[in-house]
Amino acid sequence: MGNCCKVFAARWLWLRPALALLLVGGSAWGRSVAAAEVSLVTGGKPRATIVLSDKPTSAAQLAAFELRHFVEKISGARLPIVREPNRVQGTVILVGESRRSRALGVERKGLAPQEYVVRTHEDGLLLMGHDGRQFDPVVYESYSSLYKAVSGPIGTCYAVHSFLENQLGVKWYLPSESLGAVVPRSPDIAVKELAIRRRPDVPVRSVYPLFANTERLGFNQWDKPQEFQSSWVNARTSLLYWIRNRFWGGLRHNANHSFSYFDKAFGESHPEWFSTKSFARMQQLNYQSEVQPCLAAEGFREQVISVARDYFSGRPEPFPGAYRGTAGGFFSVMPNDNTNMCGCADCRRQYRPRSGADGTASHYVWNFVNEVAREVRKTHPRAMISNCAYFNYTAPPTGLVLEPNVAVEFCKFYTYYSDRKAQARDHRRIAEFVNKNRVRFFTTWEYLLKPHMNEWAFPCMVPHVHAEDVRELRRIGGFRGGKLQFLYMGTYTGSKPNGGVAQVSPVLDFMNLYWRMKLYDDSSFDVDRGLDDYYRLFFGPAAVAMKAFYSAIENRWMTLGGGQDSRTWWNRLGTRDFLAGLERLVEQAREATVERTLYRQRVDVVDQGILQHMLKSRARYETSSIAEAAPIATAGVARTPEKVPAETWHGDATWAASPVQYITRTLKNEPVDQKTAFQLAWDDSRLYIRARCDEPRISSIKATTRDRDVGGFSDDSIELFIDPTGLGTTFYQFCITSRGVVYDARETPRAIGATGDVTWNSAIKARTTIGKRSWELRAALPLDRLGGQKPRPGSTWRFNLCRNRFAETGRPPFSAWSPSPAGFRDPGQFGLITFNGAADRGDLVWNCDFGGSAFGG
Repeated sequence: MGNCCKVFAARWLWLRPALALLLVGGSAWGRSVAAAEVSLVTGGKPRATIVLSDKPTSAAQLAAFELRHFVEKISGARLPIVREPNRVQGTVILVGESRRSRALGVERKGLAPQEYVVRTHEDGLLLMGHDGRQFDPVVYESYSSLYKAVSGPIGTCYAVHSFLENQLGVKWYLPSESLGAVVPRSPDIAVKELAIRRRPDVPVRSVYPLFANTERLGFNQWDKPQEFQSSWVNARTSLLYWIRNRFWGGLRHNANHSFSYFDKAFGESHPEWFSTKSFARMQQLNYQSEVQPCLAAEGFREQVISVARDYFSGRPEPFPGAYRGTAGGFFSVMPNDNTNMCGCADCRRQYRPRSGADGTASHYVWNFVNEVAREVRKTHPRAMISNCAYFNYTAPPTGLVLEPNVAVEFCKFYTYYSDRKAQARDHRRIAEFVNKNRVRFFTTWEYLLKPHMNEWAFPCMVPHVHAEDVRELRRIGGFRGGKLQFLYMGTYTGSKPNGGVAQVSPVLDFMNLYWRMKLYDDSSFDVDRGLDDYYRLFFGPAAVAMKAFYSAIENRWMTLGGGQDSRTWWNRLGTRDFLAGLERLVEQAREATVERTLYRQRVDVVDQGILQHMLKSRARYETSSIAEAAPIATAGVARTPEKVPAETWHGDATWAASPVQYITRTLKNEPVDQKTAFQLAWDDSRLYIRARCDEPRISSIKATTRDRDVGGFSDDSIELFIDPTGLGTTFYQFCITSRGVVYDARETPRAIGATGDVTWNSAIKARTTIGKRSWELRAALPLDRLGGQKPRPGSTWRFNLCRNRFAETGRPPFSAWSPSPAGFRDPGQFGLITFNGAADRGDLVWNCDFGGSAFGG
């Protein structure tokens, strides 16, 4: 069995530990806990010595440096560090495993992974945890040395940092020791009797990316990304921030797109293993975003199993990138980052269209994962096979019992949790994976990077949502933590990108990221108490004003239902009056603090990183033409002649009575360079669409898409959106390229993961022609494919017709008939179309309240 399996052994059976174990007798701990206070510093003079083993682990060396560093910052006293067998006088602080710790009955082999001990003894204090077997000397000032030191388990660091935080009062709120850390000051340090033995509540605690904007802590120049300088990113400070908050050194785990290099390894020799079924065709597409492996192809599953066994046996990669997505005892089996599942007959038989957009491919994908897990477990019993519940395989697969070595990572979006039903739905889905599919190990991928601040968004800062969420997840058996992904950007050296990425605005992420870290360490953590401590310790005399500031932003998002687009962010949430109130609170905080003090500087960080971001975003919105865009467009749909011959439906006569509508504005509400004209008509069986796209650069039309349901969104194309109910809960999307290639999908916008079900077939007929200065689309859509919502004269539906234009580079490519500043797929911005009777000739236009009791049917 490979080393990775040995390291992983039994770790996934993670039992919740007690938060603190108060010991009275000796038993496994040796002598009883000392009753008197343990003095570390008196009158600013050291009374204690830090003692390491004669051969300390790298984690213990770092822990000793950290303990000395912060004790000195608190008291001014610099504690000496010595190694056994040196004798010392005074209080003895044992850091890491040593002969003396073993004499106390505490040794590494008796500690579970990530477990640590904080305990007083008759001579002093023991700070020790389960460390990896890394013994290299640590250079405290060196990032590379620290990174190597914490490449494995770091239980002794957990012990020291827990002690510093919970006993001595040090807090690491933001990744900056000068501004982000709270360090109390006292010439005396003494601790009372302690007997704590615990480990973090969940074993998987990881972040992406590692590096952070440590020097500025905030950023609001989203229109100038080149201003984000690499000099603002201190690698050592970034790493220490995660270590100090016990969010480093967790169980090595990953679940991510795993077939990223299979095209290079097998595309030419096995084209049948891919959805394109042609190596030449695959080379014309973006493999990760447009192509999928064919999970039903003969030999493909066996190849994946072979790669997994190579990994768990510790063999070299059989081809470059073969182990993409692996970590520790986990081998990821996850499709590419798109929903273009293979369309071959063998694959289609495994799809479940009735499961909804987020479950269409669940049986198909999870059954494949299950088969791989079953076979790999025969040769490597402790090997775990991981996958994300994502896109169109988010929903639990009905009737499938997963192997005990299948690990599920559920992708979650906290921004939707202003709707409690959305949060309950996520928890219900996860519970189904556990209770019905029998998943024993599940994690979550938390997308804390949303809403994207670089889109000038209203910030979603909801610590109470995270507290409730983690508590609910803990109630579901098998929760093991997961990944926190926050907003990051590429860094620049001067005006040139240097290839690095870093968290761009820690102050914007803080209210979601920090408290979730605390809750993963201790799910019983009292967030309200933690918030009060934060306001008091971090802002001092400005605590009241800053609490009101943060609370106002959280309450605004939760009470008004959040938002996903600029109009919602700044017309409903971030109104002028609301922002004026925030400005007053920040001014009160300034007035309460003294210039140049830490408290004032911290208020300034919040001002620049949060308030100024909001003010700039609001001002940008007000001065943009988006704010002045008409709410929605309206049009009538003319009735066709009594009978439209099936053979000549595309003739001009079909639209003879139809008024002409025009697309004249881009998504940014600016005039289009080239107009788009269209007409709509209907009869009892079909909706007919005719669109003409002006295009003087006809020879430059982009038309690379060849396959149905792959997309076409990056080609010159027309997109159609139809919502017969008008409620926005389900609608139908089409993308038809200048070549006539069709993408059609039934959309469920509030679904978890993938919202589009591409297995739905509209049976639309499409014809395109390309002229000298324009191209034209004519289409006939069967009405009986639209959920049984057949219209009658006077019926009003929601509809939009949009254009993607790529023939002219450097020009805005997206335009829409009904203004849709947040993007085409916003059902709230679809226009209104009214189906006319024969006598109306397309002139009848109604405005309907789709939520009213009079509408429907």
